[in-house]
Amino acid sequence: MKFLLDHLSKEDVHSFEPQFFRIYREEDRLALESLLKDKPFIHVHDELSTQLDDLIKLKRPKAKPADDELEALKTAHIGAMSMLEYGVWVYYPWSERLVHLLDEEEFVEVRTNRNIYKITPEERDKLGRQKIGVVGLSVGQSISITMAMERSFGEIRLADFDLLELTNLNRIRTGVHNLAVPKVVIVAREIKEIDPFLKVTCYTDGMTEENMADFFTKGGNLDIVVDECDGLDIKILLRYMARDLKIPVVMDTSDRGTLDVERFDLEPDRPLLHGMIDHLDHTQVKYLKTNEDKVPFLLAMIGIDTISTRLKASMVEVGQSISTWPQLASSVTLGGALGADVCRRIILDQYHESGRYFVDLEDLVGDKNKKADTEYEYINHTAPDLTFSEMESLAAKCEANSANAQFDQTEVRELVAAAALAPSGGNTQPWKWLHKEGKLFLFHDEKQSASWLDYKKSASYVALGAAIENLKIKASELGLNVREQLFPVDDKKLIAVFAKFTEPANPYLPELQGSLAMRLTNRKAGNQQPLTADMIQRLTAVVGTDPLADLQITTDQAHIRLVADVVSACERLRFMLPQGHYDFYNKEIRWTSEKDAPVTEGLDIRTLELSETDKTGLLVASNPDVIKLLNRWGGGAAFEKLSKKSIASSSAIGLISLPAADPENFIKGGQALERSWLLANATGLALQPLTAPLFMFARLLDEQDMGMPLKMAAELRQLQDSLQTVFSSLSTKQGIFMFRLSYADEATIRTLRKPIDEILHFSNK
Repeated sequence: MKFLLDHLSKEDVHSFEPQFFRIYREEDRLALESLLKDKPFIHVHDELSTQLDDLIKLKRPKAKPADDELEALKTAHIGAMSMLEYGVWVYYPWSERLVHLLDEEEFVEVRTNRNIYKITPEERDKLGRQKIGVVGLSVGQSISITMAMERSFGEIRLADFDLLELTNLNRIRTGVHNLAVPKVVIVAREIKEIDPFLKVTCYTDGMTEENMADFFTKGGNLDIVVDECDGLDIKILLRYMARDLKIPVVMDTSDRGTLDVERFDLEPDRPLLHGMIDHLDHTQVKYLKTNEDKVPFLLAMIGIDTISTRLKASMVEVGQSISTWPQLASSVTLGGALGADVCRRIILDQYHESGRYFVDLEDLVGDKNKKADTEYEYINHTAPDLTFSEMESLAAKCEANSANAQFDQTEVRELVAAAALAPSGGNTQPWKWLHKEGKLFLFHDEKQSASWLDYKKSASYVALGAAIENLKIKASELGLNVREQLFPVDDKKLIAVFAKFTEPANPYLPELQGSLAMRLTNRKAGNQQPLTADMIQRLTAVVGTDPLADLQITTDQAHIRLVADVVSACERLRFMLPQGHYDFYNKEIRWTSEKDAPVTEGLDIRTLELSETDKTGLLVASNPDVIKLLNRWGGGAAFEKLSKKSIASSSAIGLISLPAADPENFIKGGQALERSWLLANATGLALQPLTAPLFMFARLLDEQDMGMPLKMAAELRQLQDSLQTVFSSLSTKQGIFMFRLSYADEATIRTLRKPIDEILHFSNK
């Protein structure tokens, strides 16, 4: 060990300039002799003779000299000099190598000979006068080295602040001996080892606002800048400067062979990045500190719709199973070829366009006959329209009751408008109403709610129960005596019939009257302020209006964290199951912005209260191919982030249960949940439903209809067992509705409802 420590030496990691010795000059000869004396271990590489062979042959392409003739021609060519004196000796201090080369003019002629006539001698000379700037040295390394090999510049300026790490060696072509060496120095050294006569300037601090002008203009303006940096602010700022100086910008993203070209030399007023970030405030980019702030710019720049499926799936896994964006050497190498090719053709006036281009090898070189997709199978659960004639027919089957009054149209509209404020899973609003012969009929519109998660229509019955409860509260508020009859006919599409009576009725839940319009879902994080014993008692009492309904509330923080784990794991399973994934993206979520028309059906994405990063992950995960990949990789843990933190910030978790899993009990459960929700919101508590796990657990009762892989089903059972440790009632009763309570900031936006005329019909019969 001591031997190793004694022999460790610190390399000059910033050295990248070789030394030149032309020993036909006395001072150079003495300097080289002194160097060799001080460093006798230097490796000397002298292949000047073979270089002269190549030089002689390329000058005589029509005739191939015999060996003796070739030797005579070489002797004549070097004249009075000896072979040792001819040319130049180049010393590379970082590798302790001394190499004997032809001098610059002949070196360039021989080294580029195999380019002719892909690049003519005149074009070669023009390229050799160009100044290229490269910012960022992953793909930038590949472009720089490729351009150096083609000799597409005379000077290159390299900017990168980073040191080489072991993780970089999957895509940066260099050796392990360069670990911890600045990337700019590594690239500069390789260029000098390819062609020591090229000029290289290194900016080891990377591109900054302070050195940007120097980078672009010192020693003459750049002819092209290649942008491969990671900093969003620098990407934008360098384009401002490039546009001001009329310098074209080239950028490769090392995914799908995506190449951006911006010809600011020909289009000085061209919008940055093809106008893809015009809707954002460019001037604020340098002040953005967090990923949340940067996401809108990043998405606009990369084009979320056009990146590869594997990159999309990898984005979901960043911060979960991987630490940062993946890049492959093949993609980086392709990017080097594309970038170098385009830069050369710009310089040679052979290409004049701007734009974003794709050289996607998977598309260009792929199987023509694709395999049948068995990894993403789902059923599009549908139901026929519930027609007006069908509603009338079912209503006509109801037997006459003892009602002694009739609803007028004004009362009907008020009652239905109040009922329609009820919550429903995914805001499906699974109801239609009919006013016929003075009575009001509530129907289940199965077309609205048909989905995998609405197992045996249980979620719909809960929503319909909540609507019934709203109607009863509103009727009492209006001073109406209204009585309902559940499932009055065999066809359970007809949920209830409401009749009006003239006799005075006792007020129904007067403490909740006037609060129907206040009720909303609030998914924002809470402050964990404890619930008082009085508040818990009031919630328990209002649920217990129906003696069969049971409410358990836990305020224990360990229990709350466990519920957060269970719910977030169920969310992951739902997203990873093709059926659940399909329903969420096709039947539930609505992608909106502030400029879009109001969403009156489904969930406006803004109601989920997601961070920009999580919203991006959700958008990326909408692609079924992404879910296939995540399932293959065993990934998807990011989906647990969507609500885990907010659930863990709750003051309490509640569970409403009833004796059995049948339509009547789910209806009653819906009524109980609405009472508790209205009371919570009226007293300043935020409420968020957490019911999806209960409906997923319900599917476990029917093995044949589970529709999920055995591994997922097994995990779901474990999650069900975990939840029972918090809520013991689940072992003997049917869980109807689970929710979190918290004290939180106001919700960003409330979920809206369809116009009443779309759900209410009046019969003339």
